[in-house]
Amino acid sequence: MDAMPDATAGEWLKPSLDTVWHDMHSVVPRGFPAYARIFHPVLRDRPQDTGTWHGHPRMGIFPLDEQAVGWSEVAGSFGTEMHPLAQFHRLVGVERNTQEILDSAGWRYSEPDTGNLAPDILASVAARLCEHTSTPDEGVSAIWEGWGGLPSSDGFAQLTLSDGGTSVKRPSRFFRRKSKPGSGLLPAEMVNGGTLELPGRTYYLFDSAPQFYRQQSWVNQVPWHRSPQFPQSPSILWPADRSWVMVTEIDFDSTVVAGSHELVAALVQDPGIEALPLNEGADLMWDADIPNRPGQ
Repeated sequence: MDAMPDATAGEWLKPSLDTVWHDMHSVVPRGFPAYARIFHPVLRDRPQDTGTWHGHPRMGIFPLDEQAVGWSEVAGSFGTEMHPLAQFHRLVGVERNTQEILDSAGWRYSEPDTGNLAPDILASVAARLCEHTSTPDEGVSAIWEGWGGLPSSDGFAQLTLSDGGTSVKRPSRFFRRKSKPGSGLLPAEMVNGGTLELPGRTYYLFDSAPQFYRQQSWVNQVPWHRSPQFPQSPSILWPADRSWVMVTEIDFDSTVVAGSHELVAALVQDPGIEALPLNEGADLMWDADIPNRPGQ
């Protein structure tokens, strides 16, 4: 997992991206035969004592039942319809960040992660990706420069873990460069070197094999996060033969893979991945006018 000295390896993406935002193709390249949308898991919990948050006094400390579920299960819990362009807030029937999300069974839901694919899901995705490239041992990972603490020591918040009381530094999403470049996770020569400039985004590039992500142990080895407790998946990943591209845009709560029809079919059929085929030109913006409720 070596830093790349310049952005040459990513220049091929530029002609395939829109410079003005119309749909997903400001971040996902055009021109591939097929596309798949991989939905980031949703976490839900409820208190063990009553089995529901409805009417729960919420006083003191009490154990929780916790689950990671797919969007299809969320849709089933709220009586809404799952489809390739689903918007999470419409599946649960609330505006974003306006209220607690509870279903009729008393489960409380957190919104899916944006800009980050969970390590276990990434491992399943990487297995399928490696089956559909001639170069599974050669590729490139692009990491968005704005994750806190990469170019400098700015952008970290102190967090005390409840299980052991250990203080760790957790990266924030944005940073302001006040500290010296090179004082963060990445060396000064990389921070001051070439970066990949795509529409509205700047990335650092790393020489990395797609095979690397098939094992969840990658979280202990990459140089772009400080703690495996808070792993950060690649923003963009592609193999040396450019047969596919995986994009986890920082503002998306899902990951898009562009590739062959066979690859998309394999992703959709994998039981460890929640994915649906996506049409070229799909709009995945938060405020897209997509109906989720039957009859809407």
